[in-house]
Amino acid sequence: MLGIEPGRRRVSPVRPLLAGDLFTGRRVAGFTWVGPRGAVESTHLDDRLLFDGEEHLSTPPDRPVPQTADAAVPAAPVPPDDLPADRVLAASSVEASLPLRFDALLDLPGAPWQPVIRPLFAAVHATGHRVWLAGGAVRDVVAGVPLRDIRDLDLSGTVAPGRFTDITYQTLRATRMSEFHATVNPSSLVCAVTGPKSSSRLFEYRGLVRGGFRFPVVGSRIADDSRHRDFAFNALLYDIQDHKLLDPSGTGLADLLGENRRFTPLRAVTDPEVCAAVVARAAKFALRWCDGQSEDQPPLDLEPLRSWISTLPADLCQRLTRAQWTGLRSRYQRTVDASPQHQHEFAASLPEPGRGLIESLIGGAR
Repeated sequence: MLGIEPGRRRVSPVRPLLAGDLFTGRRVAGFTWVGPRGAVESTHLDDRLLFDGEEHLSTPPDRPVPQTADAAVPAAPVPPDDLPADRVLAASSVEASLPLRFDALLDLPGAPWQPVIRPLFAAVHATGHRVWLAGGAVRDVVAGVPLRDIRDLDLSGTVAPGRFTDITYQTLRATRMSEFHATVNPSSLVCAVTGPKSSSRLFEYRGLVRGGFRFPVVGSRIADDSRHRDFAFNALLYDIQDHKLLDPSGTGLADLLGENRRFTPLRAVTDPEVCAAVVARAAKFALRWCDGQSEDQPPLDLEPLRSWISTLPADLCQRLTRAQWTGLRSRYQRTVDASPQHQHEFAASLPEPGRGLIESLIGGAR
């Protein structure tokens, strides 16, 4: 025996710098990314450190991110310790088979992420950072969707974009996949890994979002990140090392597994494009779960969604630009696959301005 308790994390001796720590006498607010010049692979040198009080900046400062907290006062909790204890659950306490199902998803033969995902998780954790499964894959595994029907793998964590792509490149080389590419979207800081001469993605990673700046910023608090997701059931995270389910909103699991599948919006924003996207994504999930609904599918509870839509400006549709409408219609067309009748029925179930928004999108749907 090695003296390691079953189920206990093998903690890295390295402690990374986190948002909330004190560095050079100032509190760290978060991290952003400026991107390399030319066709150069991104590294941690492209990340930038931000302090509280710099929310007014129009561009990131030229300040690198230390790779450890050795010179800092580590004042911030390491996630998920930033969450209340009742929002960090043993997966087996939710459903006995969940740990096995998540392991089977990562090791799924033929899945694009299978050769690299476990070495990548291990490489990230060796730096002291945290990374979790996020979004749709977690929602679908918990909801009992067949693993072969899960085609996208999203990750989230405390690693800044440049450092994450740096770790990813090293892991790809170690697994003899150096022909694959890792890119960062400068408008969202989403890192994507794609195959050679292909736009098909092995997986995507986005750091924990931190708002309040004029440019995209990631931080180190799960609760902050959850407020930038659309619905509580999409804010769930899964820790593959400790087999823990993280429910930052406190309602994600209940919304997903309750007698009625409840749509609880989390975004507290006023940006018209973001609000419209949440309404359109509600249509995507509601129609997916209702169109040709099987008997074992729980009925939907749209009341929290309706209440949220009622708070939106009455002229929401008029506030969208032509380019925003084009992007919204394109995404709706790609993701909504339901009969026109059911689409119209869903639109009719919403108050304005949500009803008018969906009716405007239906013409472009399949």
